[in-house]
Amino acid sequence: MNDTTKTKELEIIKASLYLFDFIFITAIGLLIFKTVQQNSEMKKKVQYFLLCHHLLCCSLFSCFGVAFNTLRALAVKSPKIVFWIIFGVQVAIGEGVLITLTLMALNRCFAVCWPLRYISLVHTVKHKVMICVWIITMFKSMCLLLIEGIDVSPKDLFEVVPSCSTVLGGLFARTTGIILIVFLWAIIIVSYCLLCKEGKHAGHFNSSNNKARKTIIIHGLHFSLLLFSPLIIIAFKTLSDYFILNLTAFVVFSFAQCFSPVVYGLRNKELQTKLFNRQRTSLCTGHMINGSDVQQPQTPEQLNDSELIDTRCSFPDP
Repeated sequence: MNDTTKTKELEIIKASLYLFDFIFITAIGLLIFKTVQQNSEMKKKVQYFLLCHHLLCCSLFSCFGVAFNTLRALAVKSPKIVFWIIFGVQVAIGEGVLITLTLMALNRCFAVCWPLRYISLVHTVKHKVMICVWIITMFKSMCLLLIEGIDVSPKDLFEVVPSCSTVLGGLFARTTGIILIVFLWAIIIVSYCLLCKEGKHAGHFNSSNNKARKTIIIHGLHFSLLLFSPLIIIAFKTLSDYFILNLTAFVVFSFAQCFSPVVYGLRNKELQTKLFNRQRTSLCTGHMINGSDVQQPQTPEQLNDSELIDTRCSFPDP
C-alpha cells in the first residue's frame, strides 16, 4: 500500500469521524445553548459562558474538518489557497478548543482557591479574554500560513489541483504546535493540583465524597486524551512510517472531543436539572395545547382539572 492510498483512506476515515462529531456535538450543544440562554442565573456564570464557547469551537472545528478532508478524499479540484485557508481556519479553531478547555480549568481553580477575588476578577475580563483568544489564534494561524508559503509563487498558490500536501507541516509550525500543547497541558495540571490541594484542605475529598474524586479523575482522563493525541499527530507526521499510530491517535482525539459536551455539560447537576425540567415542561405544554380542555369553554369542574394539570406541569427552579 503506497502513501497515496494510505492518505486517501485516512482522509475518508477523518471525514467520517468529523461528521459524527459535528452532528453529536451540535445536537447536544444546541440543547445546552438554549437552556443557558433561557435561564438568567446560568447566563451570568462564567463556567457556562466558557462551556458554550468550547462547544462552539468543537462544532466549528468538526465542520471545517469535514470540509477539508472531504475535498481531499474526493480529490476535488480547487486552488491551493482554498485548501490552505480551510485548514488554517480549522487549526485556529482547534487551538481555540484547547484554550477554552484550559480556561475552564483555570476558572474552576480560581473559583475554589480564590473565591473572594473570583467574581471581581473573572467576571470583568471574561469577554475580553474570549475576544483575545479568537484574535490570537486566527492571527497565529495566518502568520504560520505566510511563513509556510513564503517560498511559494502566486502562480502556484492559485493553481487548481485535485488535492495538495498538508499545510502547516513544516518544522516551525509543528514546533509551535507542540509548545502550545505542552504549555496548555502544564497550566491544566497546575490548576487541578491547586484545586485538589484546596479541596483536600477544605474536606471536599473525604471518604464519603466519591463524586468529587470521580469528577477529577474523569476530567484528568479527558484532558489527557484530548491533549496527548494531537501531540502524537503533530510529532509523528510521516504517514508511511507511522500510519497506524497516526490513525489511532486521531480516533482517540475524535472520541475525546465528542465526549466534551457530556463531560462538562450533561454531567453537571444544575444543567441536568434545567434540561430535565425544560423537556418535561415542553411535553406538558404540548399535551395541554393538543387537549380538548384548551379548545372548548370550561365548566367549573373542567377548570379545576385544568388547574391540576398546570400544577403538575410547573417546576420551581432548584
